[in-house]
Amino acid sequence: MPAVEPSADGGHPATIEAGPRGDSTTADEAPEATGAADESQGTDAGVSEDGAIASEFDCTDAGVPPSTLECTGLYADFASKTITDDVHPYAPAVPLWSDGAAKQRWIRLPPGMTIDATNPSEWTFPVGTKLWKEFALDGKRIETRLFQKVLRNYWVNATYQWNGDDSATSISFGGDVPVGADGGSWHIPVPDECSQCHRGRSDRVLGFEQVNLGLPGATGLTLDELVSQGLIAPPPGATSLQIGDDGTGLAAPALGWLHVNCGVTCHNGNENSIGYGAGMRLRLDPALLDGRPVAGWDTIVTTANVATVSGSAMGQPRIVPGDPADSVLVRLISERGKEQMPPIASKLVDQTDVPKVVDWIAHMPSANAGAADGAILDVAAEASAASDDAMADESMDDATALADQAAGDAGTESGDDAMADVNIGDAPPVPDQSAADGGIESSGDDSTGAERADEP
Repeated sequence: MPAVEPSADGGHPATIEAGPRGDSTTADEAPEATGAADESQGTDAGVSEDGAIASEFDCTDAGVPPSTLECTGLYADFASKTITDDVHPYAPAVPLWSDGAAKQRWIRLPPGMTIDATNPSEWTFPVGTKLWKEFALDGKRIETRLFQKVLRNYWVNATYQWNGDDSATSISFGGDVPVGADGGSWHIPVPDECSQCHRGRSDRVLGFEQVNLGLPGATGLTLDELVSQGLIAPPPGATSLQIGDDGTGLAAPALGWLHVNCGVTCHNGNENSIGYGAGMRLRLDPALLDGRPVAGWDTIVTTANVATVSGSAMGQPRIVPGDPADSVLVRLISERGKEQMPPIASKLVDQTDVPKVVDWIAHMPSANAGAADGAILDVAAEASAASDDAMADESMDDATALADQAAGDAGTESGDDAMADVNIGDAPPVPDQSAADGGIESSGDDSTGAERADEP
């Protein structure tokens, strides 16, 4: 990716790569691609240079992504936090575990455009799509993240940190920020961490997907609402989905949690996902979610009595039906530290839903075994045959060391992002018209995506 040259005012314009051709342009050079003419950006309430709340905030020349949340188009009125009319709230049926944070989510689709659902597991979004996710603890906003699609195969993303009284935001470059009165901290992801997860989908969007919008519990712009409003094509055959069972009565919540927290991002069949090489497939197939029995599903076939392929647990079974204590997967999702799963973006174990996974495995019938008689499934060879880019499985220590480095080293540069990974406390002044942020390609050409085999 080409280096980002400083702009005249000392900031860094967002660099936008045009995909496999290798050419690039800046946001200032390609307004038609970056959404500079986006009608959702205009005058709004905001913050003046001295930090006071202004009655109007001129976003006409805001960069892409803008340097403040006020200019992203989320709010019709920032002071009152009134959401813009064409921005839709939504909540997935099974939320990603985020250390107990309360979250709100929104999406805006360009007028007259639809989501391409030709591949139910890999939706493609129209250029101009924007998604926001807000995180709050104890009623206090901490950060809001933006993903904006600016080209056919390229997204820009930014994170905005809220000030103490929720009256203003500033762009964040990631790092730990203090929260609460007890000395606690919250980790805002650096760009490389964002890329590690979002590369798991070809068009980079994770939570706004067919499975999680179609299961019971989804609200707002659900799968059914997308179809009713003509916002998705071709429309799915079913808009009310259901995870089946294996006779335990416990499979659905466990499989849903594993799908969201492990499968959507890393452990799936997308060759760019960071856990592809391990051969463990935890993402659910929406075509199977009609209440049918779960026997034979990828989640079970690639885990039950299937050996871990690398690291300190090499040779040990990922899941032992009926025995969670000897299941590597249980150990990794039940701890935080060097070998935790997920490897990033969490410091606390999900004490509500992890026990549901444990209980399911404890009652799982032995007939659910993925490899007969406990035989080792050579997933490394399987992954290599499936992709010329796959390599030998890395050790667990190497994979988790990468996550530790991403969480603790705010000075490394992402291969996918042009934004410098600096601690929020060291961030330079934010320019008025462009944010120092990078982008994420959605071309599926990431040469390193199939090479890392996260475990178990």
